[in-house]
Amino acid sequence: MRMIPAPERFGHINSAAETRIAKLLAQVELGEPATCLYSVHLPRHEYKRMAEIDFLIVLRDLLLVVEVKGGRLTRIDGLWVFTDRYGEEHEKREGPFEQARGAMFALRDGLSRRIPGLTTAFGAVVMTPDQALDRDLEWDPAEHIGPAAMTVTGLETALKATVGFWRHKVHRPVRDSDYRDILALLRPDFDRVPRLSLLAPTFETDYLELAREQYDMLRGSEINERIFCTGGAGSGKTLLAVETSRRAAQAGASVLLTCRSPGVIDVMRRSLAHTNVTCLPWSDLADIGPVDVLVVDEAQDLLNVEDCLRLDALVTGGLRDGRWRMFSDPNNQTDIHGVFDPDVYREVCANASRYQLPYNCRNTSAIVTQTQLMTGADLGVAKAGQGPAVDYDRPDTDQDTSALLDARLKRLRRDDIDLSDVVVVTLRETVKDSSAVHSRAFARGLLVTDDRGPRPSEPGVAKLVTVQDFKGLESPHVLVIDIDDVTEPADKSKLYVAMTRPRISLWLAVLPTAWQQLTRTPEGNRR
Repeated sequence: MRMIPAPERFGHINSAAETRIAKLLAQVELGEPATCLYSVHLPRHEYKRMAEIDFLIVLRDLLLVVEVKGGRLTRIDGLWVFTDRYGEEHEKREGPFEQARGAMFALRDGLSRRIPGLTTAFGAVVMTPDQALDRDLEWDPAEHIGPAAMTVTGLETALKATVGFWRHKVHRPVRDSDYRDILALLRPDFDRVPRLSLLAPTFETDYLELAREQYDMLRGSEINERIFCTGGAGSGKTLLAVETSRRAAQAGASVLLTCRSPGVIDVMRRSLAHTNVTCLPWSDLADIGPVDVLVVDEAQDLLNVEDCLRLDALVTGGLRDGRWRMFSDPNNQTDIHGVFDPDVYREVCANASRYQLPYNCRNTSAIVTQTQLMTGADLGVAKAGQGPAVDYDRPDTDQDTSALLDARLKRLRRDDIDLSDVVVVTLRETVKDSSAVHSRAFARGLLVTDDRGPRPSEPGVAKLVTVQDFKGLESPHVLVIDIDDVTEPADKSKLYVAMTRPRISLWLAVLPTAWQQLTRTPEGNRR
């Protein structure tokens, strides 16, 4: 069976069960054309803006949703208890069969809206490779595949029985074009670039269809010597900096990619590991000679006389006649990194082709709206959907903040969010001054600092970072704490950066002084 992507391109997967099943599915032959998609996104869950189907098997007349549950499962008084590989138990009212059917119905509804007259049937199956489940009225035997089927032959037999079960439920002719249309919709053959998963040990395996303005910028980089690209947080600047560097290197040019943030450089370096692009933080450029193409991310941090003199020496022909691409956020981020000089900004822009990214492709509409209200920044038009509302708590003290933080982390875990997808951002200068160090999560090792420098997230563990450390990065879920005072531009800039890091959900703990400041000004209206 054809797998998209191929298992060797999955990268790091936290679930050993999914890895095992993926390798088996890649060897399974169902006796008919079949494609298996790994990690298919669909909007379903309040917190999971893009909830995932573990595997989706696409047949000519049937789409089969596969839910994988590793570890041990029990059901006690109607509650499902999941015991993970670390021995931790998680209680849920929704069992795996409900999850699979819920994903099946969400997928059916979404595809039906986008493919008029869709005739394909839908089905679901739960695979528990580590535990056999007794027969139950909640599911038909054909809806479950247990450890006894965890061989290539066994899985082929079990899947054929499951496919037959769901086909028998539907008695209608199916259009031959549905198979092709569904694959084209779920894995479109466009000019695509790998998504940057900025906190993962490797990068997400799905691909992004570029917005028209992003595609225009990439095409422009192939014909224009100098490009200055602007966009708010979440508009895809870092992704485009990586991709334009990759394409220039593939064309034979020597390429230097730089910015002030070592964390962002570390991510970009991993993404470009198999290219000749040199990725170095601004602080490590002392011995670098001029290159054919210079690419600068977060350029607003370097738009001052002193830094531009250094940039001029890094590219053949200098900033006036050389080949360079700069990516900049027009929203002021005062004193977080570097110094911004508006006169230098205008001079640099005047010598380049200009591109603007009007869409925010990272943050949900709720996050974009609330960030604009609280900071006055222009983040562009949100393309990531509405998402859950931005949540607030109003602690009076650091002790209150740490208790509320523990409660929030507990809620996320209860909602099946892995803490490795959570980052806690303090607005204070150092993490040791943060109220989070007094939390139970910090004491138990469920919340850790990046005191050894940026490194991959550990399953079941959230990160505690400063705004300076997290600038330019992102995470599915962000909790912002220690919002003490926002009167100074630097404080408002920190709040802007912190609020624009999440892809899905945002929670803020606002202390009394900051709350009064935010709610008494027009741009600080909460709703």
